[in-house]
Amino acid sequence: MRNLAILAAVALAGCGLVPPNLGATNYKGQPLSAVATRLGWPPDETQTIEGQKVYTWTVGQSTQQCKVRVVMAGDVIDTYEGSGDVNICGQYGALSGGLKGYY
Repeated sequence: MRNLAILAAVALAGCGLVPPNLGATNYKGQPLSAVATRLGWPPDETQTIEGQKVYTWTVGQSTQQCKVRVVMAGDVIDTYEGSGDVNICGQYGALSGGLKGYY
């Protein structure tokens, strides 16, 4: 029974159900260039939502990917979060968005 519980926990972790902020990188208050440097390329998408600039990077391949999203507060980062594959998002410290699927 104990082994079954451990197996279930491992399986759930692989599905992206991890606690918020596990391994998250805190870019809050830093310039956008800090994230662009970390990821190594400019964002794939730029939007303005409710007056805030939102930048999105897509990392990985279509079957296993992470979307990293940065919301700006003026010239500095307000939030940095990831959504998608836990293993890929974890490589970029982007586990703070509650990896429940794509946003």
